[in-house]
Amino acid sequence: MTTVNYEIINVGAAPNDGQGDPLRTAFEKINNNFAITFNTGIFNTTTVSTFGNTSQNIFSWPANNFTQATFQINSTDTTANTQSVTINATINPDLSTIRFTAQNTLFVGNAITQYDMSIVAGNVRLNVDPFVTGQLNHIVQYQVIPANANIALSLVTDQNSNAYLSTNNPGQLIVT
Repeated sequence: MTTVNYEIINVGAAPNDGQGDPLRTAFEKINNNFAITFNTGIFNTTTVSTFGNTSQNIFSWPANNFTQATFQINSTDTTANTQSVTINATINPDLSTIRFTAQNTLFVGNAITQYDMSIVAGNVRLNVDPFVTGQLNHIVQYQVIPANANIALSLVTDQNSNAYLSTNNPGQLIVT
């Protein structure tokens, strides 16, 4: 796992005071920050086959290195039934339980499985419980934000500025 460290550009204490980063250094930091942002958006893919048994694990990750994740799963059986789902999950800070939601479920044919998440033996697990017997194939695309990713975004203003949400345009942040 890679620790993500954003580089802050030193803008000095006042405009043109000569205390901030030189332009070349500032633009190197900008390029590095964009590279980090693009790298955290990559989905990994794994393919798993299961065979009719209940609660079969199709994904596992150490709970102590898991903050949140997004899964896109496409499950198929041998009779052309297909099921696709998106699952978003977050772990409780005490690492004892996981919360998840499933949405965007698309069926071609009949429903073939249900999905469940749990923490077992210190691992976050994504399981399938098939509705059909026989072989199921699962393509699991996932993006996990590990606990050590250190991703935090914040608004930094100088001490004389006020930041508030616009009442004329909800969601717009105004700094004065």
